[in-house]
Amino acid sequence: QIFQLIRAMQSGRKIIAQVAPAFVGQFGKDVTPDMMKSALKELGFFDVYETAIGADMGAMAEAEHYVHAVATKELPFLLTSCCPSWSMLAKKFFPETIDKISNALTPMVATARKIKEDHPDASVVFIGPCASKKLEASRRTVRSDVDFVITFEELAGMFEAKGIRLAEVQAAEKMNDATGAGRGYGVAGGVANAIEECIREYYPDVDVNIEHAESLTECRKMLMLAKAGKKNGCLIEGMACPGGCVAGAGTNIPIPQAAKEVAGFKAAAAKKIPDLEQGKER
Repeated sequence: QIFQLIRAMQSGRKIIAQVAPAFVGQFGKDVTPDMMKSALKELGFFDVYETAIGADMGAMAEAEHYVHAVATKELPFLLTSCCPSWSMLAKKFFPETIDKISNALTPMVATARKIKEDHPDASVVFIGPCASKKLEASRRTVRSDVDFVITFEELAGMFEAKGIRLAEVQAAEKMNDATGAGRGYGVAGGVANAIEECIREYYPDVDVNIEHAESLTECRKMLMLAKAGKKNGCLIEGMACPGGCVAGAGTNIPIPQAAKEVAGFKAAAAKKIPDLEQGKER
């Protein structure tokens, strides 16, 4: 969709970018989040949002779903919904788990709806490491929310074509919208950790059992165990890519380096977890 995005930008359309938490470090170790925001606006985007805002909404929504469905034994377990490849694996090969997949919007969709609520006349582009997000955005239920999806690799090509040297960009605005919990979605285990933190903070009387799997092979094993009744009472996070989103097909840097950058970005957040009310914004 990079061609369509560029044509839309050239036509003067108001386009707002949302960037996945894994963006830190992808464009040079000295390129700060604030510099990245300025560079994206120089490229032609009207504004920039953190996709981690939607992750904050999702963390609270999934925390509430667990508390009201799994803790009450209405459901045997709950599967996270943010990784499209994980969700597709569950739906295709384990159809009996469909009703156990969280009904929370994915961070990409939740953020897109927030953007269009703030800017009804804007188009939205998701920028991240994930190739599967292109498929997610093509779904009938998502098509009106997310207009374009490009990877970090494709964005690097756009910066190069425009002659923007990120290391020389002056940071003009702060990129400080999301909490540490939302920013942690970029690494394996980060989703479950964020949900667990929300439950422990807002529902301290509820015991939460966390499981997570990374890579499609391990995800399949996890789903087989859940189907067999071995994971009852659990919140189960699945990530198709080993290491999580930082290992997506459209990343620019090695996985360990990317994970370290995300950890630093998470630690720098002004707030650790989202407010209770954010779960109602999904």
